[in-house]
Amino acid sequence: MNRKLSILTAFFSLLVFSTVPAEAEYEELTGSYSVHDPVMARHDDTYYVFYTGHRTPFRISKDMHHWQSGGYVWPSGPPAWTWEQVPYFDGNIWAPDISFFNGKYHLYYSISSFGKNNSRIGLATNTTLDPCEPDYQWIDSGGPVIRSRSSDSYNAIDPALFIDEREPETTYWLTFGSFWKGIKITQIDPNTGCPFTDPPKLYSIATRIEPPNAIEAPFIVLRNGYYYLFASFDYCCQGTASTYNVRFGRAERVTGPYIDRDGISMTEGGGTQLTRPDDRWKGPGHQAVFQDNNGKDWLIHHAYDASNNGRAYLRIHRLFWTPDGWPSLNEPNCADVYNLGYGLAADFAPDCYIDFHDLAFLAKSWLIDYHWEGLAVLAEQWLLCNNPADPNCTPNW
Repeated sequence: MNRKLSILTAFFSLLVFSTVPAEAEYEELTGSYSVHDPVMARHDDTYYVFYTGHRTPFRISKDMHHWQSGGYVWPSGPPAWTWEQVPYFDGNIWAPDISFFNGKYHLYYSISSFGKNNSRIGLATNTTLDPCEPDYQWIDSGGPVIRSRSSDSYNAIDPALFIDEREPETTYWLTFGSFWKGIKITQIDPNTGCPFTDPPKLYSIATRIEPPNAIEAPFIVLRNGYYYLFASFDYCCQGTASTYNVRFGRAERVTGPYIDRDGISMTEGGGTQLTRPDDRWKGPGHQAVFQDNNGKDWLIHHAYDASNNGRAYLRIHRLFWTPDGWPSLNEPNCADVYNLGYGLAADFAPDCYIDFHDLAFLAKSWLIDYHWEGLAVLAEQWLLCNNPADPNCTPNW
């Protein structure tokens, strides 16, 4: 029993830690895809990327590769209240977020100015994202849904909505924040898109405790019972000198605590690094996660192009998950455990594929110790290690 347990533990460890580091491979994009602070949605057969800019511009694509300008949310300029509420606002609307619920698309957006936390988060709704449809019309809330003032310890920018369908009753949460005391989350009323109370009840979920205190752009996803918080650390908006990078942690509750891979809470400065610069692309950050119709996750963010004067461009990368449940930009590789004598059939070594025969070989000896439930967990881990797209693999189910 103890020997088999140690073998199983070692096998899982190899699955978790055997990923070979590789340079992240981004999707090849063409057309017009210069953006800053992007977020992506799909409506019918078209992808939409909304991003920071005057009048809130967006790009469109049929295949997630070739992009073109789609127009503006506010063709005539920002809503009137934005100029009245925020001193030094220059018309540049920051970091929009797009989500769909209650039969409408909800676009949250930021009104602010650099280095100040006298900021507002606004909301606009639409029944469609397609400007050619007759019902296309963005209707603004007419005022801020969340605000921060210079006396507050937080900053009302970078909103991102998270819909929590895990609870008995679906709940809606808005994350936001930057610098100051970091990232906040508050529950909202889905009928109004606003917090239930004024002032809102805020939960702190991430902050930096040592200089630089730069943190912003929160985004939450739920996967396999864990809430994952992504945030951008360090500095954006400086071209090739930008030091932006994406970090993450996970929690068992949406309000935290979010813990990184080293066991450090994100409210104590923790956060495992996900994106890194390379020779061409600097400051990869301000991320969102998009799940396509096939259940694949994609990391959406911008980076600054050193080959084009540090201009910000859209970057799209498949988001993978390690066998122990952490996000990664590298596809997990299988461990060559055959040579270690752990009883796998010989075909595992050349094709890195654990098939029915491998499973049957081990099931007989392990079934007594681990019972059906344990064997099911083992089989799930094996399936995570498979690559059916590999021409060397021949699935047996």
